[in-house]
This record gives sequence, C-alpha cells and structure tokens, in this order.
Amino acid sequence: MARRLWRLGPLATLACVAVMVPRTAAGQVGATTDIIVGRVTGPDSQPLAGATVEVTSRETQGSRQVTSDARGRFTLLFPDGGGRYELVVRYIGMAPAHLTLARQGDEDRIVANVQMGAAAVALEAVTVTARRGGRAESVGRGATGQALSGDEVARLPTDASDLNTVATLAPGVLAIGGGDTSTASFSVAGQRPTANTVTLDGMSLGSGDVPQDAVRAIRVVTNNYDVARGQFSGGLVASTTRSGTNTPQGSFTATLRDRTAAWGEATSTPFGQGMTQTQVGGGMGGPIVPNRVFVFAALQGRWRTQGLPSLTSADAATLDRLGVSPDSASRFRALASATGMPAVLPGSDDRAGYNTLGLLRLDWQLSPVHTVTLRFDGHWISQEPTHVSTLALPATGAWRSERSGGVMASLTSYLGGSFINEARGYVAALRKDVSPLLALPTAKVDVASPLGNGGQDVATLTFGGNSGAAQRTDDRTVELTDELSWLSGDTKHRVKLGSYLNRIRGHDDQTPNQLGTFTFPSLAALAADSPSSFTRTLASQDVDGTAWNAALYAGDTWHAAPGLHVMYGVRIETAGFDGAPAANGTVDSLFGVRVDRLPRERHVSPRIGFTWGLGSGEGDVRHTTYVRGGVGDFRSPAPEGLYSTVLKAPGTITAQTQLACVGAGVPRPDWAAYEGSPAAIPARCADSTNGTSAAARPDVTTFDPRFTAPHAWRASLGVMRRVGDFSVTVDASYARGKSQYGFRDLNLVGAPGFTLSNEAHRPVYVPADSIVPSTGAVSLAASRAHPEFGRVMLIRSDLESDTKQLTVTLAGSTKRGATVRLSYTLTRSVDQSSFACCSASQGFAAPTTAGDPNVREWATSDLERRHAVLATVNYPLSDALEIGMIGRLVSGAPFTPLVGSDVNGDGARNDRAFLFDPATASDTAVANGMRTLLTAAPAGVRRCLERQLGGVAGRNSCRGAWQPALDLQINWYPTWFGGDRRLTVSLLTVNLLGGLDEWWHGAAHRLGWGYASTPDPVLLYVRGFDQATRAFRYAVNGRFGSLESAGGGIIVPFQIALQGRLTLGPSAVGERSRKANAQTPDD
Repeated sequence: MARRLWRLGPLATLACVAVMVPRTAAGQVGATTDIIVGRVTGPDSQPLAGATVEVTSRETQGSRQVTSDARGRFTLLFPDGGGRYELVVRYIGMAPAHLTLARQGDEDRIVANVQMGAAAVALEAVTVTARRGGRAESVGRGATGQALSGDEVARLPTDASDLNTVATLAPGVLAIGGGDTSTASFSVAGQRPTANTVTLDGMSLGSGDVPQDAVRAIRVVTNNYDVARGQFSGGLVASTTRSGTNTPQGSFTATLRDRTAAWGEATSTPFGQGMTQTQVGGGMGGPIVPNRVFVFAALQGRWRTQGLPSLTSADAATLDRLGVSPDSASRFRALASATGMPAVLPGSDDRAGYNTLGLLRLDWQLSPVHTVTLRFDGHWISQEPTHVSTLALPATGAWRSERSGGVMASLTSYLGGSFINEARGYVAALRKDVSPLLALPTAKVDVASPLGNGGQDVATLTFGGNSGAAQRTDDRTVELTDELSWLSGDTKHRVKLGSYLNRIRGHDDQTPNQLGTFTFPSLAALAADSPSSFTRTLASQDVDGTAWNAALYAGDTWHAAPGLHVMYGVRIETAGFDGAPAANGTVDSLFGVRVDRLPRERHVSPRIGFTWGLGSGEGDVRHTTYVRGGVGDFRSPAPEGLYSTVLKAPGTITAQTQLACVGAGVPRPDWAAYEGSPAAIPARCADSTNGTSAAARPDVTTFDPRFTAPHAWRASLGVMRRVGDFSVTVDASYARGKSQYGFRDLNLVGAPGFTLSNEAHRPVYVPADSIVPSTGAVSLAASRAHPEFGRVMLIRSDLESDTKQLTVTLAGSTKRGATVRLSYTLTRSVDQSSFACCSASQGFAAPTTAGDPNVREWATSDLERRHAVLATVNYPLSDALEIGMIGRLVSGAPFTPLVGSDVNGDGARNDRAFLFDPATASDTAVANGMRTLLTAAPAGVRRCLERQLGGVAGRNSCRGAWQPALDLQINWYPTWFGGDRRLTVSLLTVNLLGGLDEWWHGAAHRLGWGYASTPDPVLLYVRGFDQATRAFRYAVNGRFGSLESAGGGIIVPFQIALQGRLTLGPSAVGERSRKANAQTPDD
C-alpha cells in the first residue's frame, strides 16, 4: 500500500494521508488558517450571485479571489494569512465595497456581510484591527490567556526565542527557573510542568526554542474549551512561524551581553560575574513565484561563556554564603588531592555553551483551493562542563550535547463549497548525550562549619567523577493530524471532525549513579579513608520502546445569537506503549504485580465554552462588555520517561539493580584502581554485616493495572469591561487534577521496626541495631519485606490536586501610545505530590513524609504562589525613544523543613524534620542550635518554626520571602535608514532590582530582590544514633530558611546588554499609514 501511494507522488501521498490518517495536534489544527465567510446582497437586500470578492492579506500581500454563489455567499481560506485583510467586492453596475477585516483572538472564522449600492454598507459590525494592548484579552471562545506577536516580544526585556519564558508573560502562569542541568518551564492552574504543551505551527515542539526572527505570533492559553486542542491539562503555548510574502521582508537581530558590564561586590568571582553571551540571528523571506510559491528562512546562533562557579573559584565571602569555612574548604581540597583525583581538568574551570537554531519554510498555493506548506527545523546544543555543583570540584562535571531536527508538511483544502480539510504531518529526531569528564565514582563529604552567630552550618562537598552523567537519549517522533470542518449555509455553525496520532520510538540509557557514590560523614572520615556508605546502580542497559497517543474529536462552534458564541464538543483519547519486558513470575507471586503488562487506556473529554458580548461599542469595538467561561476535561499524556523507568527495572539480576552498603559493609575506596579501569569500581559490599547483603538487589518498577494518564476538570468564568482605551477583566478559574501519578514502594516492610519516642513516635522501618551508631547511616536493605529485591515501585495514578485562582487585569493604551498590562492573581493550590518527572526514586521521595511513606497527604502545592503581580509596559518617551518593562512581585515559595538524610529507613531523603523545642530538648547541642536559629532566622521562618515546636513539620508549612523582579529595555529608533523605524538599538538590563538591592542595602545585607530563590530547606543533619535511647543525634543547620546559599550561592549581578534589530521590507510606520488609508472607502 505504501509503495502504491508513493508512486502517486509526494503531494498525492500527503492528500491520501489527510483523508486516511486524520488528527489534531496538541494545538488546534487550523489555528493559523483564517476562514473568511460572508454574504453579498444588493440594495434591495437580495443575494447577488456572481459578485467578485477579492481578499488581500496585509502581512503576506497575497490575494485570493472568488465569486459569490446563487445565495450570495462566499468562502475564502488563508493558511497563515496573518489575521488582517483588505476585502473588495465588485459587481457590475454597483460601487465597489471596501472593508478592513481582522481575526480577533482565536475565533474560528471572520464574517464579512456586504450590501452593495451607490455607497457600500456593511450589514454587520466588521472586525477591524484591535487597539494596541487590547487584543490579548481572548484567545478563543470562553478562553483566557495572552496573545503576543514576535515584534511585541522583541520590544520587551525577555528571551524571545524561548517559548517557555515567553509563556510567563501571561497572568497566572508560574515561572519555574532552569539551571545547569534543566531548562526553564512553567506551571498553569497548579498542574505539573509535564502537563503543558508547546506547539509550533500546530505541531508539538519539544525544545521550546525557535529562532527569534522566525516567530510571527505566540498564544499562551491558560483556559480553552476547543476540543481540537488536546495533549495538555495545564497550559498551551501555540506559536506560529513567519512565511514568505509577495514582498521580500525579514529582520536581523544581534544581542551582546558581556560580563565586564556587570556591577556588584560579588563580580570578582564566577559566583557573581554573570556571563558573556553573543547572539546573532536573522530571517528573510519572499516570493519564488509571486502569489504562488513563497520561502522563508531563519538562522540563529548563541555563544555563551562564563567562569565556572565551584570550590576552586570561591572566595572567602562566597564560602561564607555557602556555609563553608575557608579552612574547611582548604582542607577538603588538600584531602581530595591526596586521593590522586584531579580537581581541575583542561577547560573544566570555564563554562562554554553553544546553541544554534535553524528553520526553512516553503508555502505553495497549488490552486485557489489547495495550499501546501513544508517546514524544516533544526536545533544543536553543546555545553561543557555541566552538572557541576557549586560545592564541587570542576573535574566532577560532564559534557552535554543535543541535536534535533524535523520536517513538517501540511495540506489545506477547500472542498465542495462548504468543507475545509487541514492535514499536517511532522517527523522529528532527537539525540541527547551526557558524558562525565572523569568516569569515576562520586565522593560526597559532609562538612560542618561554625557560624558567626554561634550556630553551625553543614554543607556537602564533592570530588571524584560524575557517577550519574553517562546518559543517552535517542528518540524518533511521528505526528499526524487532520481536521475536516463544515460551514453551514447561514454560517452560524462550523462543525468539525478531527483526529490525532503521535508515535515516539525511544532508545535511551539514563540510569543514575552508574559509577557509584561514596559518602563521608566528615573531613576526619575522609582523612581516614572511611566512608559511611556506598551506593551504586548496576546493570545499566539501553531500553527501547514505543509510546503512542491518539485522539478523535467532534465539535461545533455556534453563533447562537448576535454577540453570543458557543463552542462545544467531545474528545476521545487513547494511549499505549509497546515493548513490555518479559514476565517475571517471582515478582508476580511475591508482590501481585505484572511487569510484562503496560497500561492502555481510553478517555472521554467533554467541553463547552461561551463568549457573550453585551453593549454596543464605538469604532473598532464590537461590545463594551464580554462574559466568557466554560467547563471541560483536559488530558495530558503520561511522560515517556515513566515507561523508560519501567523497562529498566523488570526485577531481574541482569537488569537494573541497587547496591547499598553501610557501616562495615562499605568497601574502602581505591581511587588509583578506579582511574585505571572502571571495572575496578565495587559491584559488591565488603560483607553482610549490619543487615546488608554483599550482593546487589534487582529493582522493580511497574505500572498499576488501573494506571491512566493525568487529566484535570477545569472551569472558568470571567467578565471583561471596556472603559475608553482600557479594559478591566476579572477571571475566576478552578482546576481539579485527577489521575496524577505517584509511587508506592511495595517492598517496604508492613510494620515499623521501632518508633522514635523523642520525635512524636516517628516510625522507622529498620531494626534499631541495623543503624550505624557513629554516623546514623540507615540501610535500605533492612527495610525490605523481601530482601532479595531492592525497591519495588508501583506507579499509580490515584493522586489529585485542587487549584482555585482569581485574576484581575487592567490593560490598554494611552493617548501618548503607551501600552500597559497590569494583573494580580490570587492562587490557592493543594495537592498530594508536585513531582513532575520521571525517576521512580525521586518521585517516591518528592512529597516528603512524617509517617508511612506510602500514604500521601494533602498539603499546599510546591507550585503555589499565593499572590502574584505582573506588569508589562511599553512607554514612548518620544518618536525615537521607548521604554519596555517587565515587573513582577510574587509571594514566597512554600517549603518543608527536612532532615538532610534518610532516618525512617525507606531509602529516601524526604523525612520531615522534628522541630525540637529548645526549652525541652534533651540534647544540649540541638537545644542551643534551635535557640540560636530562632533568634537569627528571618521573621517568617521564625514564625513557621515556633508554631510547630514539639512536632514533626508539616509539608510546605513554611514560606520564603516575597520575590520582586524588574527589568527594562530602552529602545532607540535612529533615523539612519529613514524615519520608519527599520533599525532598533536597545539597552537591556538583567536583574535591575538585584543591583538596586545591593546598592541600597549593601552586599552583606541583601534582601534577595531580583531572581527568585528557594530557601534552604534542611533543618537537621544526622550526626549519629544512640542505640540505648533509640534516638538520632542531630546538628541544627544555622542557615535554615536562608536565601544566602540559594541557587548554589550564585548571585545574578546587575548587568546590561546591547541589542540591535534591523527590519527589511514594509515598515511598521508604513503599515500604519496604509491601515489609515485603507479605512477610507475608495471612490
């Protein structure tokens, strides 16, 4: 069959696929296609057949023409037309009719009814270009979100090529910062970051990066009830690329950021120097055959260098922020050097990164009713070194590279006078590699240092290799979509049927801790070469599998009455995974679970939304008041990483196994042998004392038979009122997250071995005599119900979340041309786990525990920020000078007081701390430490501790400080190329508030303004175990709740950057002139 289709030629093959393999992408199919419908009547209101209707896109300058039918009706399609049009209707013996049309938000059609006569009159209010600052109020029927053009984003101080960052410009969206080993992401409605979807031209985009000069528009959707939009239960970022036009045009952008242009007392070390970054890119397009074939190409390169923050580059002030005394750091470096392990490798003390993005797009109008689009994209990343902790030596780092690319094809057709079909296909490949600089075990050393206030801080320093950096991912993705819609004769209904298919073939090896980790409880233990524990994941293996998701949907957009639009429908989704491991009878008999069965599911998602316009506006405003809302079910696919975790751990000795050695069972390190051959790294414990086994145990990870993908029931209701050039919006929303994934350890013993009487009888799931008295190290093996196995993790989907939000927004423009958008969001979000993805051990540990770790409790979500204020402003100082601003004020992040190591024996470092009352604590050191901490801690942290004294801390019971942030971009439009603003020279600030914080308060007394930080959550560190009293000995972390060590002690300095942007082709000023002229009828 495939051969027969291919003989028909690529275009015919694509047409067959459009019919045979339908689908809708994670974003709406047709989200970039404009449908223009209308009716032509004569002076007597009777339909005119044969009237010539010509529509020209303002963006592409391409035109299309059609004649009205016997009922006077006409329909025209503009794939990627840009949303703004000029319409001319001609009929013999009558005056031509001229109209200006614009698509509002994400509406599914543009209606233009025209009455011909001596002077043309529009029967209905026709949408014209919205006023500046007002068009972001709606992105669909009943929907909420933000719509931005590429030019608008370029005028603000943000990374326009990172769609995840741009998403945070929408009210109610929580920014989740990236780091050395992770990318920036975001959360919507309290849902996990994996519940979001980013699309480009209607198809999934995994990286979220696009060349800045290739972006035409970005829609951030926080609520939407269109059944064509799927694959998300959080937020959707739907972006579109620029296409070629009849007029050659494009833009070129260069940004320079140098670390010598940074200010602050911390700029003497890499911990506060900032970075040097050069980004150069451009995009250009035009006609190959006018009105028929167009091309657009874009390329962007980014080169970044910065000093590597590490223990070798930290000065005394930095070490103080990190909680390490200079003497301790010096001794650590000396002892690490004595092992023979290098501290620095060539090139490892300076970090370099390279990022290249490329895109090529071809648009071909085959005929007036068929249009084909081809898009090629590529992404190349390299970074070295990475995965280096600021409390580690540079040689512990790794090298990372990423390469991805894809080809998209789409066919848009207008069939039979009333039917529209859009088919899209995307084939992509992704390869990620991470390799350690040294293929050696990692060594971690706990170091205690005195604080000036009499307290004590404990930090973990690292040397050796990077035990978990040997990782590889190789994915192949195929995505197909199709949507067939029918317009009723009276254009009141647009009924659509669509389908979706996504298939990802994965081949990866992301096993953590492959080379092992030694832990030393002190510098003295390191000097004696006496580690307290050694852990290692053995039998690392590549895994292969195929995940697929499919959907069918049916919906209708109904223009029920003037001003009232209703969207409703149903979406049916299914998912599965192929490539299950072989059956394991032992696991089945002991734990009652099957490792050879992977879940498949079907899910039905109904939705309904509406927009109701009330009151008559003036000029280009249809209504003065809009009421919008809806309710529906939204499903996001289960992360592919969960399936990979299952394939790696089927419970056989040849698959993933865990080695955990404590006490006398810990092998003595032989660094010279490890450096000579990785085969010398221990694969067994030294002996079987203290409840440990010398051999590794196989892990098991499998799905609950009832596992289903996450979904959320969501509802919203809002009112928008226009007042002059401004609008005031109040939106209330509710999201009930269902089927959220979590982990349960089936191999944890059913009853605790004993309880800690001095810690509110906290259960401990190992015998007291198995805990090492000198270090307090706890053996995971001693808590196993079946010691022949390690962790037996069951992935369940029985967790939930609950989020309520209220957002108030003021948006509009002033007579001077300034645009303002100010919003406040109140959020209350609770859940049973906020874990995103995908390691089973991390997922099990994420919720924290004070009792049975298999029981999940409701508590404030990690993703809640109770109060959030967001402001974006563009203010023209003159015709040649403008200021763009992004300001934020966010209430503190919730966090949980923790113990720095495992105390309950479940193998996870997620135990909540017991808050010892200094007045009653029997341990003098702990009492003094708590007394000192309560005296010196910030007021909010002190209140959190005081109200919980004498009990185990609650999950997310503390909150950090409020986080303000402000950045500016000053745009200058010189007249070197004329007065039409073709050239923009910009000065951007980075962390302006951070610079003001240091200037006003001094480096030693900063309040943490600027970049968001998470307080230090570790309250207690284990220092031993008393077998007689069955109690742990602790040291109190004197910096608990402090922001000084947040972010690894890195201070983002106040820095400036320069940017230049040159546009070619029609200018913005010229476009505004043409717009003004076009609104005057041509007599």
